[in-house]
Amino acid sequence: MSQSRIRLDNVFKQWDATVAVNDVSFDVTPGQFVILLGPSGCGKSTTLRMIAGLEEATSGAIHIGERDVTRAPPGDRGLSMVFQSYALFPHLSVAENIVFGLKSRRVPRSERDKRLAHVAELVDLSPYLDRKPANLSGGQRQRVALA
Repeated sequence: MSQSRIRLDNVFKQWDATVAVNDVSFDVTPGQFVILLGPSGCGKSTTLRMIAGLEEATSGAIHIGERDVTRAPPGDRGLSMVFQSYALFPHLSVAENIVFGLKSRRVPRSERDKRLAHVAELVDLSPYLDRKPANLSGGQRQRVALA
């Protein structure tokens, strides 16, 4: 999988009279580690949601690679985001949580199993596939959400 640069140019988000993000610009190059830091309500999550396409920017531009994705739907952006609250199904196993989206899209079982094995190895969860989220550490739950 190739990595792409993410660039925000003068991004602004407003709901009625409330300005959530005011003229944000930054550039993230592949392999670079970036942290958005600030107090509650300063626009960190809104900025990430705009990059992911879950919120629409009021103005400005968002680029992923060479593509302007400012108005593109989330599925056309080629990226994912993991929320702070893991949104795991407590009644499903780690494996079932990981393949849930694939199963709902009717990906054949053999392909689901292949992808599950690959991603579980990537995030070091292979020994925990039969466990429920309640029986995992916080870091393990975060990795299930990522997977």
